[in-house]
Amino acid sequence: MTTAALRTVVVPPAAGGMPSATVFIMHGLGDTAQGWLDVARALGRNQALQHIRFVLPTAPVQPVTINMGMSMTSWFDLYSLTDLDQGEDESGMRKSAAAIWDLVAQETNGSAPGLNGHKVPMNRIVLAGFSQGGVMAQLLGLTAQERPAGIAALSTWLPLHQKMASMHSKHTFPFFQAQGTVDPLVDYKYARRSFDYVQSSLGFGKLAEWHEYRMPHSACPAEITDLGSWLERVVPV
Repeated sequence: MTTAALRTVVVPPAAGGMPSATVFIMHGLGDTAQGWLDVARALGRNQALQHIRFVLPTAPVQPVTINMGMSMTSWFDLYSLTDLDQGEDESGMRKSAAAIWDLVAQETNGSAPGLNGHKVPMNRIVLAGFSQGGVMAQLLGLTAQERPAGIAALSTWLPLHQKMASMHSKHTFPFFQAQGTVDPLVDYKYARRSFDYVQSSLGFGKLAEWHEYRMPHSACPAEITDLGSWLERVVPV
């Protein structure tokens, strides 16, 4: 089955020339790549991050159950934000994962627009995402056959938790998770349990970092600053 190509917004390295690392940022439910463009640009202006290319895909438009079945940008269907016993849209997750992987493959083989044959190796690619996009970042990174540089999971949860242990590729690498303590959509305790599972059950140990902020379901300047510092360590010049 052919996967439909995703629309993307690309922020080239602020230093000019070809990138030595790429950061993918997947947005949340109902958003688009434009919603994280300012964050990508701000990170890219950091003196220590000007070698990085940022790729921001936009999710396809599809009906979403928790939105009364109305269509919106969504990486997969959501049945509930509070009760995973209602199930997860595994087929939708896998379909979006395949579409994002097509973009990752274009980075690693140099065929992505703007790379002109320049290849960015998998161990220099960070997979990041917010909320539903964070689910995709984790699904992609934790099951990747090649070790990525890292995962940044923002205000999100672990997907397919009942089978992730068997799906996990057994690679470990830097893992950044950030969560708002007053998030009304992704419960703090739920996010913390997801992190604990990655840290303990998946064996990430001290490679996994937990960051929390007094914020709702959003990003905040302190979080982006911490993310930038983490990126400096994970994909240095």
